[in-house]
Amino acid sequence: MKLRLPTGMLQFLIFLAISAFVVPYGINFIAGPEGFGDKLTLHATMDDAFGLTPGTGVTLRGVDVGTVKTVALSGDGDGADVEVVVRGGTQVPADSYMQVTMASMAGIQSVDIIPSSADGPYLKTGDTISAPADKQPKQMDAIISDAANVLRSIGSGHVNVIGNELYQAFAGHDKSLSELVTNGTALASLVNRNAPILRGLFDDWLDVLDAMADNTDAFESGMRSTASFTDQLDANQPVFVYLLDHSPAALSHAQGLFDKYRGTFGGVLANLVTVEPIISNREQSLATGLKTIPQGLQDLRSIVKNGRADFALVGTQGPVCMFYDEPRRAVGDLTPSNPNLTRYCPPGKGLGQRGAVNAPRPDALGTSNWQSPGQTSGPAAVDDPLLIPNGAELLEWWRLLLERARHGN
Repeated sequence: MKLRLPTGMLQFLIFLAISAFVVPYGINFIAGPEGFGDKLTLHATMDDAFGLTPGTGVTLRGVDVGTVKTVALSGDGDGADVEVVVRGGTQVPADSYMQVTMASMAGIQSVDIIPSSADGPYLKTGDTISAPADKQPKQMDAIISDAANVLRSIGSGHVNVIGNELYQAFAGHDKSLSELVTNGTALASLVNRNAPILRGLFDDWLDVLDAMADNTDAFESGMRSTASFTDQLDANQPVFVYLLDHSPAALSHAQGLFDKYRGTFGGVLANLVTVEPIISNREQSLATGLKTIPQGLQDLRSIVKNGRADFALVGTQGPVCMFYDEPRRAVGDLTPSNPNLTRYCPPGKGLGQRGAVNAPRPDALGTSNWQSPGQTSGPAAVDDPLLIPNGAELLEWWRLLLERARHGN
């Protein structure tokens, strides 16, 4: 006995069988990543959501991988919190960022996930993906608005003038235009051949800019110094005005003096050439003089006592070198005699060595080649006698002692 189903019942069973496969597939197709299967939920915080709405498509490398689930104002009101749902199994590198773009000229938006590489680690459900504001492209409405502003700024009369000027500039100069295009091609080829060098120059320039950015404080300090210097110049404006008023007359007077004594400059320079070696060779003598002259002036000042100069004659100085044996000449002999250039005072205890010949001299000079020593004159030096102070000297000594005691000396 065979069981026969009515035709309507059979069709109904076939419909149920087909629906069991088609309906879930359709739901999954329509619902997208929010349908059946695993899901990857990502969060992003944006300064401007650019009018994103739930259901906006999400792409990865241009492939549709999910949709925007929710868009809401952040808790502090400073941004927008965006939640996107991506199909399970989609590998989104952790260094990726999110960018809102226009899918078409009609203004349909989409969200693109742009990875920097294909390597892991990868984002997991609940992770946050960055959406930097500087990576967001300019939106279509802003582009259209800017284009409208540009078009409004160009009047019809301006376009007419530009057309006429271009016609007058290039009319009859087809050869020049051809050369311009040819030179442009050659320039482009030159740039292409030297691309590595240009790239290196640009890289170095970027390094220079980075170094300048690192030294912003130094630049700011330099600008402040320049501003301060400028303020000082401005504050001294009357001085500069005075100099500008009087400098021409002073310069004219100086020019007149130079013109008047121009012929003597050569002689002065020649004399300097002669004098300079003498001065430079006697550096030690000059140094000795600079040391002894101040000491001599100080000693000279020490003779002043109570507003009067106190001179004392020392009779126990001893002999001095001041006598030279000279051959006698007959009375009336007026023939010139040659000077003896080899005389010098021999060193000795108690002898007053005076004269420039005893000063340090350069070039192996001095007394090294001198041969005629002078003779001493005067009695031998004796020890200082015992001096007995008088009453006035004792009173002065007592006054100085009290003054020193009063000042703690």
